[in-house]
Amino acid sequence: MIGKKVKIVAIVLMIIFGACMHFVMGALPSGRITEFLGNFFPVNETSWEHMKMMWYPLLAVGIIFSFKTGNRGYFAAFVVSAVIAMLMNLGAFSIYQSFSGKTILILDISIFVSSMLVGALLACELSQKKWTQKMLPLWVALAVMITVGIIWLTYHPGKGYVFQDNEGLSHTHTHAHTTYSSTTGD
Repeated sequence: MIGKKVKIVAIVLMIIFGACMHFVMGALPSGRITEFLGNFFPVNETSWEHMKMMWYPLLAVGIIFSFKTGNRGYFAAFVVSAVIAMLMNLGAFSIYQSFSGKTILILDISIFVSSMLVGALLACELSQKKWTQKMLPLWVALAVMITVGIIWLTYHPGKGYVFQDNEGLSHTHTHAHTTYSSTTGD
């Protein structure tokens, strides 16, 4: 069993680490290492790329808690909760940006922190449910599919709003200092 203090520390560190992930790619010189790290860190200002800031920290805490306690429910709960948090985050970004037509930094940060907090708290609650403690291969397969999907979309971004760079106005995507364009049919 993970104690309340450990959960609080983990949630705070997860949010801080997730937020810091935003700045990694801009701080590194281009090269093969940067190309590889682009699979795990946001490489541009699209809403989709920022999901990496949620997925990987939530997944990591789920793995750590599972190994520390022997409770597979933590892994499953964090995978499911990460998906919910990412959808919540994408939905909130899409709604407010469609009305405002721009990004608002304080709102972006608030949505990110709120989504991470909801995901982490939900995961801690769900980890004790029987359905999360069963079917480990299913949860591992789901985590692998999501990770592969995130990596795939890093190199082959979609054409929708969430894949449009910086306020949805530009159709240019960057990957680790390499730029390529996509058409959206707008």
